[in-house]
Amino acid sequence: MTSIRLSILASAVIAGALATTRAAIAQQPDPVVAEKPMATRDELQGALSRLETDRRADQQLVARLRNRLEAGDFRPGDRIWLTVQNDTALSDTFAVWPDQSLHLPSPTVGALSLQGTLRSELQPKLQTYVARFIRNPTVRARPLVRVSIQGEVRSAGYYAVPADAELSEVFMAAGGTTVNARIDRAKLERNGRTYLEGRDLQMALAEGSTLDEAGVREGDQFVMPKSRAFGDGLKFTWLLVSLTGGIIALTRAIN
Repeated sequence: MTSIRLSILASAVIAGALATTRAAIAQQPDPVVAEKPMATRDELQGALSRLETDRRADQQLVARLRNRLEAGDFRPGDRIWLTVQNDTALSDTFAVWPDQSLHLPSPTVGALSLQGTLRSELQPKLQTYVARFIRNPTVRARPLVRVSIQGEVRSAGYYAVPADAELSEVFMAAGGTTVNARIDRAKLERNGRTYLEGRDLQMALAEGSTLDEAGVREGDQFVMPKSRAFGDGLKFTWLLVSLTGGIIALTRAIN
């Protein structure tokens, strides 16, 4: 009976911690919202409106917000994972061209301009566009974010990962962790500084937070340190597999 009570109590503590983490993610300040890969136009416009009335606001941030709302998110070389059911020619990873257009390998579909398009607007835009040429298409489009994955993973390097992918998928994109990986020391770095680490990163992983929810940006670096003990590595591998079972990698390494 005591063990059941302890189990219930532990579950309640974990649930409370996860709820706290999600609440913190949901209540992100305007500077964080401004940099979110999948921020909606309403979110960005709201952040801009609030910052424009704040005399102490960072004017560089205000300028970036205005530019993002006007020019969109896509730049030459950015990658987009696209799948159109029953159409293998349109199901692949495509790069954005220098003129901010997406050229699809079909003489019928052709090129689509992404000027002024946010990542959060990509899916409905491509759905509508492809529907002009294919009757009732099933379209899935995912904008990819380029990140570095280093440390105790099987294939360290640079990867293009879906912005709406779970954090745990980042390590799977690099072939998974080695037996020496240690989760309690994993960290996310930005411009040489630690952005997310320790318990905060562990909770985000356990909760299934996406790159977007965690505020991951283009060019960020994930680092999986080496464990001092062999057992710690096995423990983390088991945890990661339990969280990401059944995941199919939708990423492609960038050479």
